[in-house]
This record gives sequence, structure tokens and C-alpha cells, in this order.
Amino acid sequence: MLPFALQTHRPSWHEQQFRRQALMAIVGLSLATSIFGLTVGFPLGWTPGVKTGLALLIVKNVAFLLWLRTVPGHYALVGALHLLVLAVTGIYKFAQETVVEQMVNGLGTYSYWLPLTYVVAFLVFRSHVAIATSVGIFAALTMITLLYLLDGSALTGAQQAHSALLVQVLLMHLTLISFFVLFGVLQRGYIGALAEAQSEARAGYLDSLTGVPNRRQLTLWLSERTRSTGTSEALSIILFDLDRFKHINDTHGHDYGDEVLRRTTQAVGTSLRRGTLFGRWGGEEFLVILPGTATAEAQGVAERLRQAVAAMQYDRPIHMTVSLGVAQAQLGERPETLLKRADDALYAAKHAGRNQVHAA
Repeated sequence: MLPFALQTHRPSWHEQQFRRQALMAIVGLSLATSIFGLTVGFPLGWTPGVKTGLALLIVKNVAFLLWLRTVPGHYALVGALHLLVLAVTGIYKFAQETVVEQMVNGLGTYSYWLPLTYVVAFLVFRSHVAIATSVGIFAALTMITLLYLLDGSALTGAQQAHSALLVQVLLMHLTLISFFVLFGVLQRGYIGALAEAQSEARAGYLDSLTGVPNRRQLTLWLSERTRSTGTSEALSIILFDLDRFKHINDTHGHDYGDEVLRRTTQAVGTSLRRGTLFGRWGGEEFLVILPGTATAEAQGVAERLRQAVAAMQYDRPIHMTVSLGVAQAQLGERPETLLKRADDALYAAKHAGRNQVHAA
């Protein structure tokens, strides 16, 4: 279980990969900076405490990178822990250098990394938790700054002249938080608009009643497949429709007729192998596109579909059957011609008594 505050929605696989890779980049840069600081620290004469802190940061960053690499799904937990270390250490150093040590501008060493906490917060947490976390960090920095500014003994000489710098730092932090909030709003709006556009685009290629691809999508698929017919693989189609479907509508009503179409779609869909292209051609007609399939095999598929539809049970005295026409595409044949031959085979099945398969 991840901590309570982490991700309420389930991000897509691509979003998870982006978040994990971005977090790995941040942790990796932190590692490189810590190593550089520890290496440069020896000639600069840094104190043993600073060197120990840098060594601990190196160990922490290496551990987090290995964690992210071995358990990608824990990126939110790793990010939360990384944020905790950044925030606690940064606030502590900021307080020590301003209120305790009363340095000129209180912005030494680790305090420079504080803005990174906002980046990690919005990368790891859901938006309102990220905002609350960022505001909490900002409030802590503001309180520390106020303690420094309200200490009359501290505001003397150069410290008094540089006190405005602390206020500018706070304004910079506030600007960063505002940017991430506005960016999040824009991002959500963009993602929402994109999802809506994708949904509308999908709807344009799906049959609203049955949920399977419509004639527009089937036409595109058939055009794409017939272009390569005869070069590498065979292509066959099955065109079929429900026998005496008008009688169903006249006797039981159009609503029940729609239910028959939906159930037929389900029966056919479960009878087809993965990769088969299937959709509603129009009315009670359906089309199956079989890439890599010759006539004989396509007839076997059609027979399986015929049996699946005939075996369906209804809560009314109905026995539904289908007539099917099979045609294999010829070299250079246009989609319209292929469909016409399948349609002719379908009507031959109708005239021969229905509930059967005919091949062109």
C-alpha cells in the first residue's frame, strides 16, 4: 500500500513511465551534485559535518535510484520520501542559517535546493495534496523569515541592508507555487479536451447501437488491406445479415429488434479469433474481414458464425438465423468489387433457403 496522500487516480502506463523517469532524472542530478560537492569539499576545507551530510545524501540517492529501477510502480512512494528529505533538511538549514546563525542573507548550502521540493510535490502527489504540501513548506519558510526580520538585534548593518533579499526569495517561491498550480489547471484542461476529442473520434468509427466498428471504419480497413492483396497474404471477407429481421421488428417492436442486433454482435464477436476485423455494415448486415485467410478457411469461419447465431436463446419465441456470403480478394481488386461479390454470394444463400453459407 502506498501512503494515503499518493495518487488518487490510476495514471496511464505512459504517465507512470513519464513520472518515474522524471523522478529518476531529479534523483540522478541530486546524486551527481552530492558527489561533486563531496569531491570539491576536500580542497575547499568543508567541515566534517558537511562532508558527512553529503555522503549520506549520496547513499540515499543511490538507494532511491536502485529502488526506482527495480520496482517502477513505487515511484510515488520514492518521490514522497525524496520530498520529505528535501523539505525537512532544507527548512532546517534555512532556519539554522537565518534565525540561529543569523547569516547575512540566510541562503547558504542546502537552502538553494528548496524550490525543488515544489517540483517533486507536483510530480508525485495529486494536485490538491501537492498544493497543500507546497503551501506548508512556504508557510514554514515565511515563519522563519519573520522570526529573522522581527529580531531587532539581528537587523543591524549589512544584515539590515540584505533583509529584502529574504523577502524576494519568498516571492520567488510563491511564484513557483503559483506557476505549478496554473500549469496543473491548464494540463487538466488540455487532457480533458484531448480525451473528449479522442472519444468523439472513436465514436465516429463505432456503431452507437452495438459498440462495434461501423461502416466507415470497416471501409477504411478494407481499403488498407486490399492494397496489399496478392503480395504477401490472402484476404477474405464474410458479409452476412439476419434472416427475416423485418419480421422481428414488426412482431416484437424495434426495441427488441435492437436487442437482437446487440446479442448477435456478442455471439459473433466471441466466435471470432483475436485479430479478426468485424463490424456492423448497416441495418442488419455485418462484415467480417479476415486477413491472411483463403476462401476455404473463411467458409469454415462463416459456418462457425452461422452455428453461433442459430444457437442463441431468447426470452421470446424467436429462432434467429443468418445467411452468409464469402469472397476472397483477387490481385488488384477494388474493395467495391470484392464487396459486390460477397453480396452476390449472400443473396445466393438467401435464395437457396437462408441459414447457410455461400462462397463467390
